[in-house]
Amino acid sequence: MHASLQRTRAHRQRRPWVVLLATALLLGAPVQAHLDPHGWRVTAFSSENVLTGESASHAIDGDPETQWHTLWHAARTTEAPTPPHFLTIDLGRLQSISAVRYRARAHGEAGLPKDYQLELSEDGQRWQTAAQGAFKYRSGLSPHAVITLDQPTKARHLRLTVLSLLESRTSTEPGLVVGEIDVATPRSPLVPTTLIPVPQSREWSYGGYDWQERHRALCSYAAEHPARLIFLGDSINHRWGGPPTDVTPRTGAAVWEQYYGHRNALELGCGWDRLENMLWRLQHGELEASDPRLVVLMAGTNNLEVNSPEEIAAGVAGLCDEIHRQKPRARILLLAIFPRGKDRHFRELDETNRLIAKLGRRSYIQFKDIGSVFLNEQGELTREIMPDLLHPGEEGYRRWAKAIEPEISRALRDQQVPSR
Repeated sequence: MHASLQRTRAHRQRRPWVVLLATALLLGAPVQAHLDPHGWRVTAFSSENVLTGESASHAIDGDPETQWHTLWHAARTTEAPTPPHFLTIDLGRLQSISAVRYRARAHGEAGLPKDYQLELSEDGQRWQTAAQGAFKYRSGLSPHAVITLDQPTKARHLRLTVLSLLESRTSTEPGLVVGEIDVATPRSPLVPTTLIPVPQSREWSYGGYDWQERHRALCSYAAEHPARLIFLGDSINHRWGGPPTDVTPRTGAAVWEQYYGHRNALELGCGWDRLENMLWRLQHGELEASDPRLVVLMAGTNNLEVNSPEEIAAGVAGLCDEIHRQKPRARILLLAIFPRGKDRHFRELDETNRLIAKLGRRSYIQFKDIGSVFLNEQGELTREIMPDLLHPGEEGYRRWAKAIEPEISRALRDQQVPSR
């Protein structure tokens, strides 16, 4: 039987990890992962880019920072091979396969597969087509797509053939790029990508913004200025304008100085960050030197285009887990994702915030939804408050600071900053 990648069908089928997510949200329990690729082998492939270290084995090494890249013309003198591209994997033993996921490389999202054929075999000799069709991505920015089988199929060997590629906005290279291939069984469902820590390099949208350089600067600054108040998030946090500064606009700098300049505060915001990128940053030293009393967390807006509400809530839970693991004495002020533009991808914002709110049941987390402070009397988001309907202007940052000042003053045990 063939797979279906249609989202309408996915909504009708209850995803196994959603049950696990309920436990994770309420109890802080980890979500069970898909199959560990340790012990798998790549037994055949169409081509690989050995000269640049992008071999086929990287597709199953469990490291999202490596990648398999088929040959491309800049890497050799002859013309690069065009699709089909294929990869054959020996899973080591028979598995009851229920789903296969393609994950793009961590650094950029070029070389995405479009049309595919998935074949399975018990012995590596006799193959059957388990699924074929076109990968369905949640949006043009989505870094992953899933092949869900109609029913679990026993197999030891897997062959994924990519018949065509999506056109890339950022690269003209014809090659296929694979970060990781994940395989799920009924007992080991696919863990949400929001819980898999990866770096990112979407600085093309910022013009000169270097994410890795920003991460290093944050670690260095934190080591020299251990903070007791930390803001963690994406570009919405970054534009507060707190130190260390870079090319990103410092829209809220005056408000930051008024409310937090005297409070030994640190702003851990990075442009274009998704939840999995923030998780990577936390696990690579950004919290290490500080001993915060309070961490203000507002994250997940950049995942709205590529993940479901349940996946986003799981990622926010993962961030809270990591903060609490590293800094168990710190409280977390968890903010609902702010309102933003009226694009169709954000119709699920209310459902996402409803799930995130459940994390407030944990003893060390306070959940607060301040979204209404950005709206006018008609309940509309205006460009006077958020000029691009995403990032606050100076007045938006002022309203944000005023809305959370009681919680910050209480956590730091100091006097509230008077509003102007």
